[in-house]
Amino acid sequence: MNDPTPGSVDLPVPEGKIFPRNLTARAAHVVRGNPSGSRPESGVDNCFPGLEFDQRNLEKAFFPGLTVDFHHSSGSRVLAVTGGIAAAQGITDADLDAGTPQDPRPLYLWAVCGRTTVDQEEQDAPVFHATERTGLELWRRVHDLLPGRVAVVLGRTPGSTSPGAFWVPDGGLNRWRTDDRSEVQRDEAGVLEVAILVADRARYLDPDGVIDPEVYQPGDLTRSLCAPWQYDFRECGCYYWAASKPDISNSSDGVHRNLNFQRRDRTTQPPEPDIPTIRGRGAKELDHPALIANWNVLPVVLNGREDDSMELPDWSGLQPMTRAKVIRELERLAGVEHALCLEYLYAHYSLDAPPVFDPAVHDPATPEGARVRKIYAAAAEVFSVAVDEMRHLRWVNEMLGTLGRPLRLQPPRPDTVIQLQTGRRFELKPLTPEQLDWFIAVERPSAVTADPQGIDGMYVKLHETIVRCPELFPEADRLAHLVKLIIDEGNDHYRRFTAVKEHLADLSPDDYLRPLRTEPDTPLDRQLVELSALNYTMLLGALEATLKRGDTAGGVLIEQARRTMYNLHELNHLLASRGVAPRFTALPPAPLPAGDQASASASAPAPAPVPTSAPVPAGAPDPEPDGGRTVLAAARASGPVRQSINALAVDGVRAMMTRHQADTEALIAAFSLR
Repeated sequence: MNDPTPGSVDLPVPEGKIFPRNLTARAAHVVRGNPSGSRPESGVDNCFPGLEFDQRNLEKAFFPGLTVDFHHSSGSRVLAVTGGIAAAQGITDADLDAGTPQDPRPLYLWAVCGRTTVDQEEQDAPVFHATERTGLELWRRVHDLLPGRVAVVLGRTPGSTSPGAFWVPDGGLNRWRTDDRSEVQRDEAGVLEVAILVADRARYLDPDGVIDPEVYQPGDLTRSLCAPWQYDFRECGCYYWAASKPDISNSSDGVHRNLNFQRRDRTTQPPEPDIPTIRGRGAKELDHPALIANWNVLPVVLNGREDDSMELPDWSGLQPMTRAKVIRELERLAGVEHALCLEYLYAHYSLDAPPVFDPAVHDPATPEGARVRKIYAAAAEVFSVAVDEMRHLRWVNEMLGTLGRPLRLQPPRPDTVIQLQTGRRFELKPLTPEQLDWFIAVERPSAVTADPQGIDGMYVKLHETIVRCPELFPEADRLAHLVKLIIDEGNDHYRRFTAVKEHLADLSPDDYLRPLRTEPDTPLDRQLVELSALNYTMLLGALEATLKRGDTAGGVLIEQARRTMYNLHELNHLLASRGVAPRFTALPPAPLPAGDQASASASAPAPAPVPTSAPVPAGAPDPEPDGGRTVLAAARASGPVRQSINALAVDGVRAMMTRHQADTEALIAAFSLR
């Protein structure tokens, strides 16, 4: 590599920067829209498919005159002989498959020897055996080889089951390398059995600094990447986080279950169930060429069923709303999302389920263990929906902030109407069958009801208004994205609550509900209720601070809000296990500092304090933001409460208090630095 001459680059040359000689791949200027990684000096190579090129493909020609494929679990296979010492020793392409079509007996790489670090002496160069290594595992060693002398051992047995180079006589493979000694052994019929070859590690660039076109053909460096897309689509399954398809689906009528989504035979009726082995599944799936040619035979999967049809409601009659109407609806929906979140959480705590299901404690094979498992599964579904609703509350408030309106994070009042059609109001109730039916009804997707007055329907109407009226909403891109997120998750909520009903179908309410009293009757319970209120206050305050700061929050405050939310969840679980109903009440706004309080009192009377455990009365004005004073007051007040709990509680509760105190101290530090 050479240093560029002045004026030959379009950016200042950092001191010590090394630039490639591969100038043919460079534009003479920074191309607008191209990421910095597209420039060779910043290019991203990758040892697995996905980025600009796959470095494994460079190593296919690491040994002069041989082409090696490392993409085999059984070992690294020699694909071609192109010259070099191999040809000089009489090896040809005819030696690569010395057997029959049924048993071709290909030639494999058994071992490699060469220096891998600059401080290694020639006599200390390591030997890497292919024994018990896949092709890619040996490739990692080949990748580390420095320029200079390299020795390889070739043989007929797949590398992973080969003897490696342990058998090499006369001082071992490194001695052969330093002596520059090569040899080929053949049987009486002239079939190559084993070969030891020594040569300098191949260079990938020609004298002009360009990747050698005689060695690497167009497409060689990208041949194993995610192109065409069908390759990646076929290979990525449920074990891969980025999988974009189901592995298993059901027939459109739901009768035939556990079908291989990529099955090749799509005509036999009834369809054959899936096979629970990777190799067995692969044999019955569309292979890569078939998937490239016939990918369109794969159906759309909706709600786990293969169904190419979807009945959509007719929203053409919707009348767009004004900007003011959209804002009013979002302000109302913020209260609705908050109210639903609390209703779902209360229902979750009313279920007689442990925080974590442990089969060692509740054996699913026993009737009692099976009962607890069903209740736990139902509780987990309800809690996941409650977490989503908290996220919806955040998104609705993000939309209000985008529209220049104040946040709406106050606890829901008793007069909060959740469903306009029925006038249903906010109320904390256990998960009785009637309450579960209410949850299913309120989450029913608009695709089923086509009702613009429902919660999901109102979000659809908001989305249609924002998209159709960009002149009213310069913020349309951001707003439409957030509304769409809520709509999509709402569809999933309906499915989850339906699953809850299935989990509890064989149980009576007496079997799965725990009795909850509204008033704590022990000193410990009263302290836990107070601490729960303090945590709820901290949670809302941290969320408010995060939303106000927007992109400048840096994730610190939202992390504190997340920790506080899970601490609140743990506290409420403890209360419920002790038979006490969680309350979800927050502290009133903290008083102003002395100087500000005097000026404020001249213009408005101070509101009467609200008891910690009392809900906000109907019709009460929304408290004004207080710049984090209430959060800090609640956080600091929680310390003495935890000390009181520690004096009353058992060891398990004390450990919980210790964890929560550490999180609260982090919250105080985060707010103190604002």
